[in-house]
Amino acid sequence: MSGSTFLHLTNQLLRRLNEVEIAEAAFTTVLGVQALAKDSVQNSIRQINQAEFEWPFNATNADQVFTIGQEEYTWPTNLKVPDWNSFQLQKNSSLGNSFSTLRFIERDEYYSRYRDVDSAAESAGVGIPQFVFPKHGTGFGVTPSPDKAYTVNFRYFLVSDDLVNDTSLGANAVTRIPSQYDPTIIEGALYYMYMFRDNNEAAGLALSVFQQGIKNMQTILINKYDHLTDTRVMSTKRFGVTVSNYL
Repeated sequence: MSGSTFLHLTNQLLRRLNEVEIAEAAFTTVLGVQALAKDSVQNSIRQINQAEFEWPFNATNADQVFTIGQEEYTWPTNLKVPDWNSFQLQKNSSLGNSFSTLRFIERDEYYSRYRDVDSAAESAGVGIPQFVFPKHGTGFGVTPSPDKAYTVNFRYFLVSDDLVNDTSLGANAVTRIPSQYDPTIIEGALYYMYMFRDNNEAAGLALSVFQQGIKNMQTILINKYDHLTDTRVMSTKRFGVTVSNYL
C-alpha cells in the first residue's frame, strides 16, 4: 500500500484543527498556520521513521556484481541498515553456479579462518562465495574470494526521507508510510500544532495517541515478522525505541 501525498496529509491535519485547507496550486507558497501544518506533518513522519530502523516500508533490494578476486564491497549510498540474513547468490547457468544463501560470519572469524586463503589467491579468486561479513568501516565482504563475476542480491533499509518523489516537497510528494497509518501521522502532527498553541493538555493527549499508534505499527509491521528482528548490526539496532525519546 502506498503512502499519502503531502497535500492530503496536511489538509487532513487542517480539517482536524478546523482551519482552511490548502489548494494544490498554492501549496508551496502558504504562510502562517498552513505552513506550520506542513512542518508538523513532516516532523511526525520523521519521528515515525526514527522509531524503527527497519520499517518494512523503508526496505529495498540491491544487486552487487562481484569482481574476480575482490572480497570487499561498499554499501549503496542510501543504506541505513542491511539485512545480513538476506544475501542470496543469484543463479547463473553460464557461470555454473546455482541459487544459494550466503551465511553471515563475524569479521574476526573471516580474518582468522579465511583471509589468508583469499589473499593467497590474489586476483584469480578462490571460488563461489559462501559467507558474508561486515567490512571494516562501511560495507560488506564475501568469502571465498569470487573466481567469477557472480551476482548477489540483498535486502536493506533506506535512509528514511520524510517525503519522496518530489524534490521541491510540493503537494504531490509522498511518504513511504502506508496510508492506513495516516491517523498516526496526524496525531503526531497535532502534537506539534498544539505545542505551538501552548495547549499542553491537548498536546499531551495527541502525544499519547501518537505513541500508541507507533506501538501498534511495531506490533503489526515489526514483531509480526521474526526475520526482521535480526540484522546482526549490534551497534545500530534500536528496536523498541519509543517516540518519547525523540520528542
